[in-house]
Amino acid sequence: MIPVIYHTGLTPPPPYHIAGYEVCHFSVLQVEYEYSNAPQDIIDILLMDPIVLMMSKNAVIGLHKWLLHFSLESDFFADADFWTVGERTHECLKKILGIESFYPDEMTGKGVILALQKQNYSNILLISGQKPRQEFIEGLSSAGINFFHFPVYKIYVSESNQLSAHFTDHESNYLIITSPSAVGGVLRSLSLLDLSRQKSRIISIGPTTSAAIRQSGGDVFLESEVQNINSLYDSLEKLIAESSHAC
Repeated sequence: MIPVIYHTGLTPPPPYHIAGYEVCHFSVLQVEYEYSNAPQDIIDILLMDPIVLMMSKNAVIGLHKWLLHFSLESDFFADADFWTVGERTHECLKKILGIESFYPDEMTGKGVILALQKQNYSNILLISGQKPRQEFIEGLSSAGINFFHFPVYKIYVSESNQLSAHFTDHESNYLIITSPSAVGGVLRSLSLLDLSRQKSRIISIGPTTSAAIRQSGGDVFLESEVQNINSLYDSLEKLIAESSHAC
């Protein structure tokens, strides 16, 4: 039996080929694009000359849908400076809306806050989901950075019948969890009360997700040092290679 890496994130993992393993994607989350802000709300904020911060690819898609809904062009933001959290969000923004953006070297919420402080920016228009991570919001407040939250999508926990049908709990398998919300999705999909009896080794994208995993009784086998999918898979591939050589 070929061991499996179960990827439960909202979007498919990068095209990694880890020797001896099958990588399967079963999303336990669902995204719905919704918004309540009218154009005038955003115009009022743009008059304050904020940095427009895009938190994810879903934020880009949600902003595009918002512009289409109100029959607006991307030049609605013609005078704004855009920042993105990560290269993939940067590329998505450029492809879908034709907007260039800056992204910090450290492609995390913490990295963005440090870069904002370094360049003395104190106002941002935060375009994200309905519930941005609490530690990021607290970090902005601690740094004295004012923000207006412009939500354009919502993440729902969903039940993956495919994960339920294909999942085999074995110590040679890996279960990758990329957000705290995904923990609930895994539990629901596998009809589990908690993760305390899982034999599959659980991989976490970062400390917040790790805390949610442990709160649900799970053990974190590996936590990515950088909250980035590519980095997570790099670490996992290296770990698997080292284990193979040790045997």
